[in-house]
Parts: sequence; C-alpha cells; structure tokens
Amino acid sequence: MKRTISVIMAIVMMVILVGCGSNSAESTGANKTDFKGTRLAMGTSSVSSTYYILGTGWAELMKNKLGVEVSIEATPGGITNMQSMKSGDMDLGLTTCWLAGQGMDGTNWANGTKYDTIRTMFPTHSSVMYIFTLASSGINTIQDVEGKRVACGAAGSTSGDAAPLVFDALGIKPASYTGLSSTATCDALKDGTVDVGIGVTGIPASWLLDLETAKDIKIIPLSDEDLKKILADQPYWAAGKIPGGTYKNHADDIPCIAYWNEAICNADMDADLVYTMVKTTFENLETLKQVDKNAAGIDVANLDTMVMPLHPGALRYYEEIGVKIPDKLK
Repeated sequence: MKRTISVIMAIVMMVILVGCGSNSAESTGANKTDFKGTRLAMGTSSVSSTYYILGTGWAELMKNKLGVEVSIEATPGGITNMQSMKSGDMDLGLTTCWLAGQGMDGTNWANGTKYDTIRTMFPTHSSVMYIFTLASSGINTIQDVEGKRVACGAAGSTSGDAAPLVFDALGIKPASYTGLSSTATCDALKDGTVDVGIGVTGIPASWLLDLETAKDIKIIPLSDEDLKKILADQPYWAAGKIPGGTYKNHADDIPCIAYWNEAICNADMDADLVYTMVKTTFENLETLKQVDKNAAGIDVANLDTMVMPLHPGALRYYEEIGVKIPDKLK
C-alpha cells in the first residue's frame, strides 16, 4: 500500500513539474497555439509616428488572427519602451537598433543599467532622420543651424536623444532644444517659435506631408563629410537617403542618417506565444503593408541589422523556415 501511494505521489509531482515548465520561455513541449484572451501591452511612439501606425496595425492583426489583445501605448519612443518593459509595465515594444545596442551594453542613455532581459522578435523598418525647416528660413545646410532654435522629440525618443549627438559630432551649437512631438514641431515651425525641426520616422512622414500642404518646406541634406563625422561617433547608426520625389520641391535623393528598428519582447514571454506571433506576422505581411508600407522592412534578410538576441520562440520560427541566424542573435 505504501509503495502504491509513493508511486502515485511521484506521478503527481511529475505532472506538476511538467505543468510548471510549460510556461518557460525556453521550452513549452506541446507547442501551444491557442492564445485567445491573452492580453499584452506594447510601447510605440507618438500617435502620428510610424511606430504607432505600424504597431496599431500589428496589434489588429494579432487580434484578428490569434485573439490576442495587444494594448498599444503612445510613448516618447524606444528608450521609454525598453524602460517600461524592464520594469514590467509593458510586454512588447518598438525601438531602434541604436538604442537597443546601448541598452544591451548599459552605455549612454542606459547609464550603467543593462537591458539584457529584452529579446528581438523581428526587424521592422529603417527610419530616417529628417532635419527640416521652412523654405523661407534661409537655412540651407546643417552648419546654418548654428545659433538657431531646434525642436526635436522628447527625452527618451530617438530624435530627442539623437539631435544633440548630431550637432556635437559636427561642432555645431544650436541656441536651444525644445522637446516636442513631430506634429507639435511642425506647428511650432508654422508659428515661428522654432527654426529647425528634427524627427525620426519612416518614409514618408505623415506629419511632414501635412506640413507641406500649408508651407513650403526644406529638408536639409547631409554631405559625405557630415555623415563621415557623425557615423564615426555613432557606430549603431547608418547612412541612408530619402528618395527624390517623396516631398514637393525635392526632386533629388536627400542623404541622411538612418536607423534600423526592431520589435522586441521580454525574455520571459511564453515561447509558443512569441513563435506564433512571429509566424503570424510573416504569413500576413501583405495585410501589414496595407496599413503602412514600412512593413516591407519586416524581412528575414534584415535580421543581420538586429542587435539584441532573438527570443527562443522567434529563433524557433526562423530555424524552422531555414534562415541562417547570425551568431550575435543566438
């Protein structure tokens, strides 16, 4: 009798242990696929940004295809998103690879705190830095911003943190920096309370298209020498271009700074859930492209631009479809 009870107890303990292990990010055994009713919070950026638009479209896709409810939060941007994820206030977020790299290393904005419990799900798009003004301003080059009033994103946003670094690398000293949303920056330019706006988003920028319906604008190009100096200071940044014809009176390509972006999640998120969300994302890219054409950047070919290691669930999907995974992401 005692032997029988011991066997039963052992079986019960095994069942309990298996059950507890099924929530692990590393292994879920049965590959769960039904996540209806799951609720998650995702940090994006300001309401008019590519992050917000693309994030909202992605959340709708997760709801329609999986029954997963993703609450989209408008935030200052990538830094705030990672901070909120680390504190447990958010499950998902969007950020630039630049800010992700610094967070992973614990440098610059991270101020010694390593954001090493965050993982990559998939690349999203390449954002560009717009340095823009009104055509009537008399500002034609980046050097002309010396002594001028600059509006950029709030602290914690890509543009808010990047703008001073651009001018520092070039030895340029604006008169002031004002942290505003992209839409508010455009309004300030129209009102004459700032001279230059800086925003980081995809192509085209909805807020810039709105501005050029009311005012003639000028997007300031960066010279090869400018780019060389800036990129020497910021290795996680890249050179990019805004295609000619995207905006009125800008027929030629405009050289600029570019930043790759990534969708991220907390490392302890259920591996089956992440696998299913990543799989669903790639199987429905055409739907996302209808929401925002920047979704074209969600491509396995862009995995090598990512910085933070892949979540085990995402890694499983990429290995399943035969993608060669860069060592830095394993």
